[in-house]
Amino acid sequence: MTSTTLDEEIDLTGITRNDGHPTLISITKARREISRQLQTRVCADPQTHDHGHSYIVWGNTDWLKKRQVTSQVIPPTNPGAYGGNTHQLLEIHKTSQLAWRRYKLAQAATKKMIFHAFKEYHFLELQDDNGDIIGYTAIELFDHLMDQYVQPEDVADQVTILHKVLEQPYDPTEEPQVYYKAVQDAKMTLESLNKTIDEATLIRHGLNQFKEHVDLKLDIRAWKKLDRATKTWKKFKSHFTKAINENRNDMGTLKAIGIANAVKEQVDQNKENQQILAQATDEANDKIEQLEKQQAQLYAALMAKQPQQPSPLQDTTAATIKALTDKINRLEAGHNTGGGKGPSRGGFVTNGKDGIRTRRRWDNDNYCWTCGFDVKHTSSNCKYIKDTTNHKPEATVTNTMGGSTRNLHLRP
Repeated sequence: MTSTTLDEEIDLTGITRNDGHPTLISITKARREISRQLQTRVCADPQTHDHGHSYIVWGNTDWLKKRQVTSQVIPPTNPGAYGGNTHQLLEIHKTSQLAWRRYKLAQAATKKMIFHAFKEYHFLELQDDNGDIIGYTAIELFDHLMDQYVQPEDVADQVTILHKVLEQPYDPTEEPQVYYKAVQDAKMTLESLNKTIDEATLIRHGLNQFKEHVDLKLDIRAWKKLDRATKTWKKFKSHFTKAINENRNDMGTLKAIGIANAVKEQVDQNKENQQILAQATDEANDKIEQLEKQQAQLYAALMAKQPQQPSPLQDTTAATIKALTDKINRLEAGHNTGGGKGPSRGGFVTNGKDGIRTRRRWDNDNYCWTCGFDVKHTSSNCKYIKDTTNHKPEATVTNTMGGSTRNLHLRP
């Protein structure tokens, strides 16, 4: 097999390039991506089953975790020149030569993929006087990266990051398999660090994410009714993938989701208004307290000198205190009259009687194809999509792409 043929068989598009500092996660990801490429390379050893030559990037512990694998593969060695004198020995020698050649080609392809994934200077310590990296197996190259760039404290930090990935939120605008793959990759990386993550943990994290979505409430109840033996990670993925796909095609469910999300946005806004009010009140109270202390000090000092004369500075301080007190009263009055008439509720701008908003709520230039202008979100992260087929996530206020014109009259 020529080198040209070998190059054609190496699909570098499936190998992620790491332009920065090698990390535990990037090294593990490269090993997994290269392993998938090596699965397509035929191996003569039946113990590899359908894993091909991927065993050359895994240590004993990780290799034995593979499906159907029960023993470690011993790499073939160079059989040398034929020295037999029978037809049977000649066939055995040819088989050994073929196995050896395939192994060497797989090793060469693996090294090329490793050098594609990481920079040449990451292996500077392994170069000979001519600048070549010769005589190292794929596992030895990965071990070098781990020894040089992954410190014990780094492992602890990466473990923390991976646990956060397990708890990442599910995005309903994406296919559920995107969420499943992210947590599965984190699980496999943690297991490579001897941090066992069982299926029950994955399922628990998944339920915590799905329960935040109103359209999955009934499906969560149905899941909880299943037998314990049935509640596997495979069954979990199948159960909720089916539920999510059915909900996307159910217009009644989509309408209910839109209503529920609108209510949730209003609740979130009310919470934000309460926080703003509390912060403003606290700041004003602090200022009043400081001014009162200053007034008392000034009054005592002035009375000692001119007890019969009121101080202009004292009058100014008192006026400032009164103004701040009035501001607090206005803030609290505006908050407590949220149900009354007027242009705003608790500081939140509402629509007029004709349903048209007269002034903006948000100081941004956000636009959503479904919801229109003057919103907190954008087309790409909208949670209130009613028409998933026609919704344009790339729509902006300068290119609405035929989307909603709501509140566009407020744009300056």
